[in-house]
Amino acid sequence: MTQPRAVTCPSCGGSIEIRAAGYTVTLACRYCGSVLDVAHDDVRLIKAYRRVAKDFAIALGTRGTLFDVEWEVLGAMRRRSGSDVWQEFLLFNPYAGYRWLVEAEGEWQFGTMLLDRPEDDGLSVTWRGQSFALDEDAQIETTTVLGEFYWRTGRGDKVQGATFMRGREALSRETSADEVTWTQLIPVSAEWISDTFVVKQKNRSRPPRLRGQGLKQGFIKAPTMDEGDLPAMLLMALAALLMIMAVQTFLSGPQVCADGRATVEVGAPTSTQPIGTIEVRRAWQFVTIAVDSDSFHNRWVDLDYSLVNRKTQQSIDAYGIVEFYTGTDSDGPWSEGSHHTETLFSSVPQGTYDVFVDVGAHGWPSDPQPGSIDPANPWGNTDTVALWFRSCTGGFSWGMFWLMAALLFSVPIIIVWWRHEG
Repeated sequence: MTQPRAVTCPSCGGSIEIRAAGYTVTLACRYCGSVLDVAHDDVRLIKAYRRVAKDFAIALGTRGTLFDVEWEVLGAMRRRSGSDVWQEFLLFNPYAGYRWLVEAEGEWQFGTMLLDRPEDDGLSVTWRGQSFALDEDAQIETTTVLGEFYWRTGRGDKVQGATFMRGREALSRETSADEVTWTQLIPVSAEWISDTFVVKQKNRSRPPRLRGQGLKQGFIKAPTMDEGDLPAMLLMALAALLMIMAVQTFLSGPQVCADGRATVEVGAPTSTQPIGTIEVRRAWQFVTIAVDSDSFHNRWVDLDYSLVNRKTQQSIDAYGIVEFYTGTDSDGPWSEGSHHTETLFSSVPQGTYDVFVDVGAHGWPSDPQPGSIDPANPWGNTDTVALWFRSCTGGFSWGMFWLMAALLFSVPIIIVWWRHEG
């Protein structure tokens, strides 16, 4: 091996060894992930990512013997195409040059760059008298780089990758704006790689993909689970949701209710109406106030509630509204609103509360005729709205329930969508 040369990362100040001095052009700092141009003595910074690079299956600097040649792992890349993700390791020997190891879910390929290019007719290629059929052609993106490389590379680099197959042997063609490179890929056993290099099993690539097996094949199956695990996952989410419902129902009780009634004149000043008295018996409880009205049209009623603690005289306030509108336009009759509404107080502390509501009813009339507006009643309304109130301790928080349902079922739903999209 060549004598290593030490350089200092201008981004984080870390000391990095260049093992293939004289060959390496690009070096990714193992401490901060910055990509360095080491072709110049001053080590110019290309782009600082300022983040710790993700772990790979083989550590940089690891040495091992394959095909009677001792190789050293100089660089590592994580790449993807669509939903497929894999790792590539750059091997180096000063006498044999560079080779590649490609890993996907514990399966490995050994890559040799070709100097004699295959004859390419689009759907197949011929190399050394053997024909290889096109298997896939898609864009490949580099997502992580770490270590040394003999060309300038970095995160976000994209190439067009095509794979041609003959049995388990593959020819890979990568086309960038500057050049076209060909690589021969042959399978090697995982046991051989594990015996030769120290492989960290937990850092293997997911989802499974081996170059030449099809870009979409990996995620037709789940990325980290068997097909049979998805129903179990859905059942676990359902069981958790039912448990949440049971807990919410238990915490909502006991229920104590008070009823009240009010009649308000449309357009009149706001008036305060007592609804009743309720007792919160737990340390904290929901309080729900439901209101129903008569069948008015083109009116709205503002409801400002107050729960006044008899002991402390502190007030807990909330707002509600009842509104209902009708009309006719070019599309025909329409209506909007409801004669029923509910207002939920969350986390009301234990105590006895008098319930009051400030009520103000308003109209939505047609444009009045000039001179017909009574200053004492600017809306021109003389009708009334009848309201029936029911305030109860407890109450089920449906908003929280549906939020938890969305969170619990989001992962299995995404997996199902991802599989079918693949």
